[in-house]
Amino acid sequence: MSSEVLVDRPALVGRLAEVLGYPLTMIVAQAGAGKTVLLQQWADTVPDLPMAWIDVEPEDDDPMRFSRRLLMALSSIRPEVAGLAHMSALGGGGLGGPLLERLGTAFAAFPESVIVLDDLHHLSNGALMADLGRLAAVLPPQVHLVISTRADPPIAWSRLRLRHRILELRQADLTMTRAESATLLAKITGREFESDLVDTIVTRTEGWAAGLQLAALTLKFQESPAEFVAELSGSERLIAEYLAEEVLDALPERGRMLLLRMAPLDVMTAELVDHVLERSDARQVFERLEHESLFLVAIDPQRTSFRFHHLFRDLLRYRLRSEDPAEKRRLLGRAADFHLARGELTPAIEYLLRAADWDRALDAIMTRGSDIFERGEMRTVIRWITSVPEHVRAGRLDVQLELGILVGMAGETVRAVDALDRVARHPNATSGERVTADAWISATAQWSARPESTLRAAERALAGLDAEPGIVLPDLMRLTTPALMRTLATGSGGRSQFLLGDLAEAEAWMDRALATDGMSYPPFRVGMLGSLALLHAWSGRTVEAELLAVEAIGCARATSLLSHPIIADAHLAQAMTAYERGRSDVAGPPLEYGVISAEGNGRTQMSWIARLVAAHLAGLEGRFDDALELTDLSSTDAASAPAPAVRGRIVAARMSALRRSGRAESALRLHEVERGTLRVAPSVVLEAAAAALAAGRPDAAKLLLSDPAERFRGERPRGEAHRLVLRGWIAALEGARPSALDLVGAALGQAEPHGLVALFLESDPVVLDLVQEHAKGHAGFAEQVLHARGTADPAGATGAGVRNEANHGLTDPLTERELEILAFLPDHSTTAELARMCFVSVNTMKTHTAHIYRKLEVSGRSAAVARARELGLLPLSRSDPVRA
Repeated sequence: MSSEVLVDRPALVGRLAEVLGYPLTMIVAQAGAGKTVLLQQWADTVPDLPMAWIDVEPEDDDPMRFSRRLLMALSSIRPEVAGLAHMSALGGGGLGGPLLERLGTAFAAFPESVIVLDDLHHLSNGALMADLGRLAAVLPPQVHLVISTRADPPIAWSRLRLRHRILELRQADLTMTRAESATLLAKITGREFESDLVDTIVTRTEGWAAGLQLAALTLKFQESPAEFVAELSGSERLIAEYLAEEVLDALPERGRMLLLRMAPLDVMTAELVDHVLERSDARQVFERLEHESLFLVAIDPQRTSFRFHHLFRDLLRYRLRSEDPAEKRRLLGRAADFHLARGELTPAIEYLLRAADWDRALDAIMTRGSDIFERGEMRTVIRWITSVPEHVRAGRLDVQLELGILVGMAGETVRAVDALDRVARHPNATSGERVTADAWISATAQWSARPESTLRAAERALAGLDAEPGIVLPDLMRLTTPALMRTLATGSGGRSQFLLGDLAEAEAWMDRALATDGMSYPPFRVGMLGSLALLHAWSGRTVEAELLAVEAIGCARATSLLSHPIIADAHLAQAMTAYERGRSDVAGPPLEYGVISAEGNGRTQMSWIARLVAAHLAGLEGRFDDALELTDLSSTDAASAPAPAVRGRIVAARMSALRRSGRAESALRLHEVERGTLRVAPSVVLEAAAAALAAGRPDAAKLLLSDPAERFRGERPRGEAHRLVLRGWIAALEGARPSALDLVGAALGQAEPHGLVALFLESDPVVLDLVQEHAKGHAGFAEQVLHARGTADPAGATGAGVRNEANHGLTDPLTERELEILAFLPDHSTTAELARMCFVSVNTMKTHTAHIYRKLEVSGRSAAVARARELGLLPLSRSDPVRA
């Protein structure tokens, strides 16, 4: 048992036996109330109950770190949960909706079990707190969450409280009884006290466990206990300070100095204490301090790691700082030396920062390697660097470079470019530092609405590398060798060319990047394979795109990078390939993974491409209102706008949705607006021609298609096939059916090797009739298009949608979109969260849910979930009664 509380508390432990009757238990009390010990005592009474226990630390504000710790703890109950690591919301601020959704599914297979989050007050990350609230909402009846904290977390538990689904223990509940207090006093002091004296101590300390322990320690050295107790008064904090001072002052000088010199240490092991204090008896010291009840707490079951209770430790540190600040710094430095010698950089850096040994701290930080990038620990290192006063790090261009790289990785692009650009323009910067700055500026291409600037940075970096073959670059995280910088700049230049819309140049740059020596670095290889896959999917070369995406994901799996944001391109390439093949049924998972990865570090352009794919899928399923909402650019500011190529495709998707929902003239007006831009994307011109045909204006369509054919071949084969489809449509409208059949046949021939089904489905019944003519004589791609036409069921636009078999029990069946939203309802996400997950506005989400309630003939969410489970539209929850 920990020395914080030296008595068993069976009555209070008995209260915790009720944990299994509630989804959430909260223990809220001040420091020293015995929260952790109470939980440990209760856990000892249920040794066969599976528990996932996390001692929350301040460093857990880093969402990647907390996600990993949570999944690791949960995997002790169900090992397969560890496989959800790739769902972690890297840099996204919290756990993320997709991970929570998967956990909700995984929890259904859990046995009766408990998740313990001890010392939750250490978390200050608002996004993580909000997601913990959502975590509690998705727990099935057999999984229970227990939280201990010093203050109520900023999480809305009102729904659970209204339903009496929270077990709460607070300060008053943890107050020690008179009998427990008497036992504690006797154990520490070794003597019995009169009942009225015990009553007075209990009254003055209000049964506060730490206060009682401090009082007992003080009484050990008092000749007149009654006089001492009579003077005991004030607030809990004042009592703690007074009693701790009394304890310290009563100790022999040698013992007092020992405690003061141990105080700077966080987690203490015998080896660390022996090194720092230059002695060899730390194990005996631990045993003696525990025996004397001097607030030493064992951290692990093996009792090899210890810490002081926070209240006592804070006092010790204050006394040491006031009495001998130089000694405090010396001890912290020795602790850092101990960890540095073992290669344990994280605790070493924390000690150096506390010692204000800024230069050594920066030197240690700068030895961190590429694991920062690979493990997603950017925010922790950013915190370290920015903890150093700015005037200290201002003269270290290497530190400024690393900070710029890290904040760029974390998605703070403006800040990153500013920091890197300042280095590149600094009069004292070496040519190597300038090349490094430009290479990493170029790497922000997927965050930038102005890829021309990142392309220029890539060109400058490559020119600098070519100008000095023996150039010396600063060593930053082992990510800045000349080979790696050439790979980074070349690959980033390719991404910039892609976002500018020059696909041929983009492919040439990416191919060159894949041939560079730095491509052996797994994150760069995964990212570039994915980017090239996305480029091919964008052009309609789906077979190549699929192979490259599979290779990228396989490489990521082999190198533990599946949870890294760099995988977004590969997933989005898979989603776009599925769309092009008319397979909206298989596009969902890769699109979802792509969104998670892109949002993990805020890559704006990848998020726009995800919206584009979602809009395409909505249009394919006849959900034109959703497609229009996804492609609405009216409220987008310049900084977060889509890059030119992405903007062009989004506008084209919007025009397609307008045309196919009977608003061809609106699509043409949108084209007129786009003609005012510097360069109209080929996809916009093709959609304008389709809108003109839908409006009965074939001459206007001919004029639009009279541009040089090479313009549309830039996106071959998709662009060429699309142009042939439109020319066949024109010929059919003009009565030249043989010519129309030939042109559509040529389009089918162009599209078949790549499975480009969507462009036919999104054309017009006139074109699909021509496709049907081709299908009559022989089986093949034409039949595949027609089969996909039946699967996609454009009737969804009229409100019928794709029916699920279980849907037949309804008079007015749910559409495919409504079935998709229905699946999200059980996890208690807010309407705003549902809207974000489904890429629609809050108002649109409200409309969808209102339609679901009406069709299910219910009045609210809970009733809708219950009714859907009854009909078989949702799986039964374990809490649902079994119906005969």
